[in-house]
Amino acid sequence: MPEARKPSHEAKDLAKDLAKDLPVPQLVLPDDLAKKIGQKIWLNETGGKSDAITSWNANEEFASLGIGHFIWFPVGKWLPFEESFPALLEFMRKKNVRLPAWLDQTQIPANPWTSRAEFRRNSNSPQMKELRQFLRDTVAEQTQFMVTRAQGAMEKILKTTPDGTEREHIVIQFTRVIRASEDFYPLIDYINFKGEGTNPNEAAMDRETGRRQGWGLKQVLLKMNGVTGDPKAVRAEFADAAQFVLQQRVRNLPSNRVFEVGWLRRVATYRRPIADPESSPKRALRKSLRVTAAR
Repeated sequence: MPEARKPSHEAKDLAKDLAKDLPVPQLVLPDDLAKKIGQKIWLNETGGKSDAITSWNANEEFASLGIGHFIWFPVGKWLPFEESFPALLEFMRKKNVRLPAWLDQTQIPANPWTSRAEFRRNSNSPQMKELRQFLRDTVAEQTQFMVTRAQGAMEKILKTTPDGTEREHIVIQFTRVIRASEDFYPLIDYINFKGEGTNPNEAAMDRETGRRQGWGLKQVLLKMNGVTGDPKAVRAEFADAAQFVLQQRVRNLPSNRVFEVGWLRRVATYRRPIADPESSPKRALRKSLRVTAAR
């Protein structure tokens, strides 16, 4: 990533004023807003298809479940990604949500379907039907799980960032995004979508520089350089930075090109509040591409 620009005095004051609160930010959402965000993320992930709440994408080695497509590894399989579905179930159990009996074990079991073909063959099995219904009934709880993950994101990021200019830069940009989005949707969605950016296994080698580059929230915040507090400008800058980071990943991992259009459509929705009809994925992508072309 390019070296962060030296912060202005205004930006430094902003960071100092809020730094004490940012390592563990209090992102609290009322249930009605949480449900609205959950529905939006479900739309991002599946296009609103009810049965797609349990899916296994082509070219992937794990199932993607729930409104956030939380990943679940098959038994005996380890992959260089953060497995989120077992953590979701543990979160729900702590909230006294009743899990399906076959999942409610002392240790959350591994995915019983060992391949995409087997997963698809069992799409109408009793277990799969029960799992789909459970996930449809717990949209609010799944959203609150994503809020909790977003709340802990800065603590994770700052633990992997030494004191200094880069650390201050991250705090400043995170603060700007929080202030620009009352529903925290861009943060919640991107962290769920591509992670915090702190897992060393979630990075790819740049063929030109030889440096490993991640694609999580940390990398997006490092790409941002603005100081304005205007919400519209901040949301646009966050969306632009996310687009840059994801396109960088595609350059480093050409096999990911099949996902690029969907990824760009998704991050384009960060430009507007979720209540705005223009924030639908297809409309947002078309507008984003028109703006990019105009530049």
